Amino acid sequence: MVLESENRSFLVVLEEEYGYRHWFWYPDMTQTELEVWWKNLSSVEPYFMTPEPLPGELDLVEDLDEWLEVDRSKKHYYAHTHCDDDSVLITPDGEKIYHEGYDGKKI
Repeated sequence: MVLESENRSFLVVLEEEYGYRHWFWYPDMTQTELEVWWKNLSSVEPYFMTPEPLPGELDLVEDLDEWLEVDRSKKHYYAHTHCDDDSVLITPDGEKIYHEGYDGKKI
């Protein structure tokens, strides 16, 4: 369930490894800080096995329909984490943000 509170000011709809698991991520930073933090990541390797070390709170979403409904609303950030050649952060406006260590094709 999507919960917003004082500690959860915005949401990142997170897909791990092409649908392996789905998460709601509540970063412990502002939206601007998140974008800068993501751009400065030298690698997403620390989050390869699990995104749980990401800064903030993560809720594993068991109900895929709920996750899809929130994702389709396009009101939230979206992130895909896997490898350095495919991980991306997308703003609610659709801007793709690649991390510093991104080595894939930018579309």
